[in-house]
Amino acid sequence: MIVVFNYKILLVASPIAFSVVSTAFWLTRWEIIVWGKQFFGVPSIQNRKEWIDSPLAPFKRKDGGYPVFTVRTLAVNALGIPTVFFLGALAAMQFIRRATLY
Repeated sequence: MIVVFNYKILLVASPIAFSVVSTAFWLTRWEIIVWGKQFFGVPSIQNRKEWIDSPLAPFKRKDGGYPVFTVRTLAVNALGIPTVFFLGALAAMQFIRRATLY
């Protein structure tokens, strides 16, 4: 029995896996996701972060810090991710060979 590997599954799954791993890494590094503090190995998400004071707006800061995930975050991702896929599809179409029409 010959097993044929379907590369299309890899093409779809690899960017998703890369984005999940990259997001988890950076949110852990920025201490937004804390692993294993509540339950055994289950991450807890802290949506507020105390950032380092900057001279731009050092007054009237909120006590609990600023939220990390906001509506703006969702809007940027909702617009940016499909845009990148669309531009990638346009770029890929430049290399498709078609039959000669004339």
